[in-house]
Amino acid sequence: FFIEADSVIIAAGEEIEVVLDQTPFYGEAGGQVGDTGLIIRDGMRMEVKHALRIGDQLIIHRGTIQKGTLAAGEQVEARVNEEGRQATARNHTATHLLQSALRLHLGKHVTQAGSLVGPNRLRFDFAHPRAMTREEIEEVERTVSEQIVANIGLRVLHSSYDEALREGAMALFGEKYED
Repeated sequence: FFIEADSVIIAAGEEIEVVLDQTPFYGEAGGQVGDTGLIIRDGMRMEVKHALRIGDQLIIHRGTIQKGTLAAGEQVEARVNEEGRQATARNHTATHLLQSALRLHLGKHVTQAGSLVGPNRLRFDFAHPRAMTREEIEEVERTVSEQIVANIGLRVLHSSYDEALREGAMALFGEKYED
């Protein structure tokens, strides 16, 4: 990957935002946190503390140069923290399990109103006309736990938006997805 910027040289200890011509980093979007990791090359190491998506194409890598210097146009290697990414992916899947269980126990009116998905936790926002009872909370927790223990395989399918809807996909944020 190549760094795109003016010909500024950044030294160790400096906080920086870097844009690469290509990146394996997921940039924060849709309530899911961005990846962390490293950008490295011989004699230089940058800790990426946060990746942020700007628009459809631009990922900004925010972090600190830990050693060496970094200049525009240098070739670097970008390494995503796989442990953090996998933990975030598990919590992303858990938001889908949670929504399904909420709809099962509270009704089909339950839809996601927002979320925060990270490696250590998730938050799922939804509208419901009243507070959940202790029994409802326990039923939802039990349903989600049963699905996790079942360890059902994940299958990825690629289709058009209309075909996905015909197959039963739930379109909660339809306006933000292209065909």
